[in-house]
Amino acid sequence: MAIGRVLVAVACALMLTAPSTAAAPSQDRPGRATMTMAYEVGDLAAVVHAPRTLVDVGPLVFGNDLTAPLLAERGAIVVVVHDRWSVDRHRELWRALDERSGPLAERFAGFAGHFTVARP
Repeated sequence: MAIGRVLVAVACALMLTAPSTAAAPSQDRPGRATMTMAYEVGDLAAVVHAPRTLVDVGPLVFGNDLTAPLLAERGAIVVVVHDRWSVDRHRELWRALDERSGPLAERFAGFAGHFTVARP
């Protein structure tokens, strides 16, 4: 009986003192927790905003710095490309990733199967 009380006390102490590592959505903007990653492939560079936990299949969107966090909170994977003339080349990188190949396959492997890329 005493061991049970000690275990409960230890568990409570750990819960109260452990740092929070889970990302929480902003209180003023409810939505999913998000993550931000960047990539460079040759002369192509982009920043990717995505839900922290990829569960479903969501859209792959080419957005901008202002809309990317909001779209990611709603389940989209958002690629922010500052050279608008290179969007088609970025789209091809993501199509290859969707087939688990190409230069993004190692770093973004967990994204494969969780997004759809529109076919022109």
